[in-house]
Amino acid sequence: MRLLKKIISSKSITIFLIGILLVSCKGNFALLTIENARPATDELSADIQSITLMNRSMNKQFDNYQEDSLQLYFYRKGFQLSQIVLDSVSSDTIVKGLAELLYESGRYDVVVPVDRNFPRELPYEILPDTLSQKQVSQICRDYNTDALIVLERFSTKVMTDYSSEKYQNPATGIEHSHYASLDVKYGAFFRIYKPGEKLPVKEIALTDTIYWESIDNTQFKLFSKLPSIKQAVISAGIKVALEVDEKLSPTWTSEKRGYFLFNPKNDRGQQLINENKYDEAREYWSELAQSKNKKIRSKAEYNLALVSELNGDIDGAMEWGLKSFYSYYRYQTEMYLKKLKVRKEAIQKTK
Repeated sequence: MRLLKKIISSKSITIFLIGILLVSCKGNFALLTIENARPATDELSADIQSITLMNRSMNKQFDNYQEDSLQLYFYRKGFQLSQIVLDSVSSDTIVKGLAELLYESGRYDVVVPVDRNFPRELPYEILPDTLSQKQVSQICRDYNTDALIVLERFSTKVMTDYSSEKYQNPATGIEHSHYASLDVKYGAFFRIYKPGEKLPVKEIALTDTIYWESIDNTQFKLFSKLPSIKQAVISAGIKVALEVDEKLSPTWTSEKRGYFLFNPKNDRGQQLINENKYDEAREYWSELAQSKNKKIRSKAEYNLALVSELNGDIDGAMEWGLKSFYSYYRYQTEMYLKKLKVRKEAIQKTK
């Protein structure tokens, strides 16, 4: 029993001390939120910063279908149909949507030419030969970009199903139950070319199915819950653009970071960080990092690690973090070094 009391007492003292430590550090440690880029699985090499996007998937089999006419065609077939639908808007949506997504990622500059469609005589299902080095170089030179992404092949297969049945409702008598489903199977193939390279630097093949289903007691309500055939095939184009972007573009994650204050009431470093003046903050903390007082020096070194990370220099951040760690041990420094290690490993995996 005495031993239990001693353990409880020891835990209470530990919690109390941690509480004091947190309170004492709160006024000397400021937090900020940063956006870190997590590299994509198939991200392009660092020397590719700008891209031209073009389309080689459309031939004379493609058409800009009128939404009402296309829908009526499926209704007349009883909404029980499996049909290849080659819609030019869906194909063009891939190029325009992907361009916007790649640009919004902040990783690439993107050009979509007005005349972005290559002439194509091959059937839609045939994959064309690769473009010549001369063609690739000329296109990239014309639009002043580092690489060329081409949608080489694209198709959608629409599969619809409809059924209805009667059932006895004790309150209202005979009623109908209607069911409908709409599936769109898509296939897309991209090549990424770079001037001076004999073969494409990357090829991306995608195939998947998106689907919708609905059930209701009236046909009107049933079909109002489903997209039109036109909308469905355009959705397939959007899905393709999203998938390619996910492979090529980094994702951004919000993470908390902190830095030490040397004057909690009016700290010069905090003012500079709030104004995004990282170079000036580095100069200010570099002077403090020369201090003979190891506690002051350690805090300044920690802050310099943060500035290095904000400037994208992970190796520099780890170097300053280690200096801070050995100047004077702090738990914050140990945790920060672990976060930097995780970031570096993620970057190295993509390379």
